[in-house]
Amino acid sequence: MAGIKKDRVRKHIRERYAGIAKSAGAGGCGSGCCQPDVLLNPDASARIGYSSEELPAVPEGANMGLGCGNPQAIANLKSGEIVVDLGCGGGFDCFLAARRVGKKGHVIGVDMTPEMIHKARENAIKGKVQ
Repeated sequence: MAGIKKDRVRKHIRERYAGIAKSAGAGGCGSGCCQPDVLLNPDASARIGYSSEELPAVPEGANMGLGCGNPQAIANLKSGEIVVDLGCGGGFDCFLAARRVGKKGHVIGVDMTPEMIHKARENAIKGKVQ
């Protein structure tokens, strides 16, 4: 029985994030999954630790305001490293990490919805990131 409940929760989350990805960041979460004034608000990224240099350094649409912290503030990434971003969403942290690891490094974004992966790939094309 517990497995069925977990499957329903996963399905709900996948559907919710798929909808966010398809809406290109328009709209909001409403109640139940986060604070509606924070979700999909790119300004929220500044409040959780992203610098004024980082925010404009990603392709338009990558910063969906869905994050809960700045992993690069503690990661100390270096040129040539390999980074895996679990829950990459539209690719915001992936694009920032790519700047740090450079052409010798590699960034892999993983997300639970094909729609978010598609959005991150579109953002990579817009930002001319390979």
